[in-house]
Amino acid sequence: MIGKVFRIFREKGGLLKALDLWDWFESIPYDKQKKVKYYFSLKSIKNINFPYRAKAFDSGNIEKPLYTKRTFLGSIAQMALLEKDYDFAHWLYLEALKQEGTPYEAHLILNDLVLLAQNTKDLQKAKEYSLMDLQMFEDYKQDLKKKNEKLHINSLEVYLYILEKEGKFEQALQLLEDYKQKGVEINFYEDVKKRLQSKVQSH
Repeated sequence: MIGKVFRIFREKGGLLKALDLWDWFESIPYDKQKKVKYYFSLKSIKNINFPYRAKAFDSGNIEKPLYTKRTFLGSIAQMALLEKDYDFAHWLYLEALKQEGTPYEAHLILNDLVLLAQNTKDLQKAKEYSLMDLQMFEDYKQDLKKKNEKLHINSLEVYLYILEKEGKFEQALQLLEDYKQKGVEINFYEDVKKRLQSKVQSH
């Protein structure tokens, strides 16, 4: 009880205050609060390029945070993913997607969700998040171009793989050609195209 009262009356600062995330933080269960803070602290220790110390999470005055709400929570979820705490990472990535942010930031989070689904061998989730990412492509395309020399989308290759695995060869081939025309770089494009064409002809 004393600990709870202390949490209610403590000074609210740090990145949570700078990003206006205190209401969100206090709305989630206490066990999740502890994990969010733990993985932020772990990131501050393990990532030598990380610009904040552990205490910056909820204390101190931070004028210009280097994050949006979405990227802040997404970066913590990524730490949980790297530590193979998949259930928590999945939950926090979804929380990050609910926050304000750009389509490009959503793209990065969806990429991680696809990776997480692959790690847990959940093809249905991999398909779901890959499709979500592809549906947003036109919204983040220009930002992706600015940040990468080649226009490459991991979720496209994952989605193509799943369609092929499901026997949807014509759909996969059409998707391959559509994104090739949009200027997307596809690994082993000619090999994938020939393989899909062969499977379409044999069915």
